[in-house]
Amino acid sequence: MSDSDSEQEQMVTLEDLEGSDTEMISGDEDGPVDILTEQRVTINNEPALKRLREHIALPTNIPWSETQSVVSTKPISLTDPDDDLNRELAFYNQALEAAVLGRERIKKEGGVFERPGDYFAEMVKSDEHMAKIRQRLLDENASIQASERAKAQRELKKFGKKVQTEKRLEREKAKADALDKINALKKKRQGNDNSAGDDDFDIALASDDEEMKAYKSAGPNSINKGKKRALSTPDSRSKRLKKDQKFGFGGKKRHGKSNTAESSADVSGFSVRRNKSTSFKPGHKAAKATGVKKRPGKARRQNAGGRR
Repeated sequence: MSDSDSEQEQMVTLEDLEGSDTEMISGDEDGPVDILTEQRVTINNEPALKRLREHIALPTNIPWSETQSVVSTKPISLTDPDDDLNRELAFYNQALEAAVLGRERIKKEGGVFERPGDYFAEMVKSDEHMAKIRQRLLDENASIQASERAKAQRELKKFGKKVQTEKRLEREKAKADALDKINALKKKRQGNDNSAGDDDFDIALASDDEEMKAYKSAGPNSINKGKKRALSTPDSRSKRLKKDQKFGFGGKKRHGKSNTAESSADVSGFSVRRNKSTSFKPGHKAAKATGVKKRPGKARRQNAGGRR
């Protein structure tokens, strides 16, 4: 029997119903009346329903392990149903209580609750598949940790840039303050300082003037005299003299090696004996140097190596 046939059996026509079921008055007896062509008839057959329930109901004398039905001792009470953490915790506690009660009832009936040690329970998923899942979870965890570390590094970098900017601004401010103090000191020494200045600045200028006077009175040579005296040796002094003769030691450096009237008139390096030698006469060839041998050519060296 199809669904359409069963639906047609549940539908009855208007003529099959009695008069009280068909009367629908709109408010005025002379006015139009809504005509209902078909109507679904609902039947509450209590004896048939009870008979079906008794047919499918389980007997009361069966053991509890056949149903495994457990009712919790405490109902779940949640103040905020939208709180996922507390809701899941309540479900967990309810399931844990049901597991404890079920274990006690199974042991009371003499049933076995735990699996024997020699029982081979094959997993639904293979070990390779579970290893892949585990590796994927590890990779996801590693990626999350790497993302957190990168985020922390970015935050530290931002903080470092902020500190670096603050330090740079502090240095620029200190430099500007130092330049202002130097300019004010110059104006004060020139007598053009019209501003009185602060008291702490005057004290600082006075201390700077005192330090400068003490330095000038002592002289630059008085600083670390003991150290310089300890480091000064005859070798270092001779080396210093040679460098001074070659490069000079202060003063004007330009045209330091140019001829002057004194250097042109100085004939102390002239040798009459050397000038009277035959090496400067026309037609005379200078003697070859005998101390240094000329290196043989490549071919001669290769032939000499072959003879070896």
